Amino acid sequence: MKHYFRLLAFITLISLAIAGCGLVEKQAPKAKVIDGKEVVAVVNEDYVLKSDFDMQVNQVKDALEANGQDFSSKEGQKKLEDIKQTVLDGMIKDVLALQQAEKNNIKLEENEVEQAISQLETYHGGKEALDNHLKEQGIDREKLKEILEDQLLILHLKDELTKDVKVTDEEVKKYYEENKDKFVLPSPQVRASHILVDTEEEAKKILEQINAGKDFAELAKQYSKDTQTKDAGGDLGYFGKGQMEEEFEKAAFKLKPNEISDIVKTKYGFHILKVTDQRDSLSFEDVKTYISAELEKIKKDEKLDEYYDEWMKESKIEKYI
Repeated sequence: MKHYFRLLAFITLISLAIAGCGLVEKQAPKAKVIDGKEVVAVVNEDYVLKSDFDMQVNQVKDALEANGQDFSSKEGQKKLEDIKQTVLDGMIKDVLALQQAEKNNIKLEENEVEQAISQLETYHGGKEALDNHLKEQGIDREKLKEILEDQLLILHLKDELTKDVKVTDEEVKKYYEENKDKFVLPSPQVRASHILVDTEEEAKKILEQINAGKDFAELAKQYSKDTQTKDAGGDLGYFGKGQMEEEFEKAAFKLKPNEISDIVKTKYGFHILKVTDQRDSLSFEDVKTYISAELEKIKKDEKLDEYYDEWMKESKIEKYI
């Protein structure tokens, strides 16, 4: 399903959100009872329920407390009030988006919610693990399906409204040139390939072939027992200090590009290394896809903010907290 990767981030959000359902303070926030329901806002004719609001405030509060935020002080209480308003504004935006999704006849793909739930089960470690988690938090699968359906509809709407937003190659290059300091690495890295075998005798024979002019990558494909790298000619990619076995690392950082090591012994066996590159910062080629995605996200968010501003002006919105 095309939304899976974005859903993983959303799944984490839902997991946090259902992790705490108690009151966030001694005195519950004000709400208005409408049609027998406790409501914290009305957006056109749709309600923002206090129960959903409490859950989302708890999500933010619990996350901040886990990072050391204290809400018991006067300053902390003020921060909590700001959080409540931010959460409420976000929920109002969601309601507006869902109303627009209905107006624009946005529909979910067949079994899309079920596939999202399957992703949640994988994230939590299986169906039973998710069921236990939901039960502990007082959330049933029907409620979970409602939450997922709403969020998926909003994702589809946002995709539709921003489908024409593009980032040019010139914009990406300009950002890189103006922000090179952001791509400097905290410490140097090397890129290396290796051939791993069980015995020193095997390693010696392979090293003799390398010294005689045989291609390192082809020998790695033929002899290396590292199944994860052998088909790529032994390529390990870039790594910095502290990421590899000590002896392996020492040998790699002594080499210059295209130099071959002597035989290096680690707990995995006997290695022959070849350093293929060194770097102190990320090149444009390394980061252009990342930059493009980030710039596109910024542009899309700006476009969506314009829509939200328009919808809010056209809507009747009442808050009760």
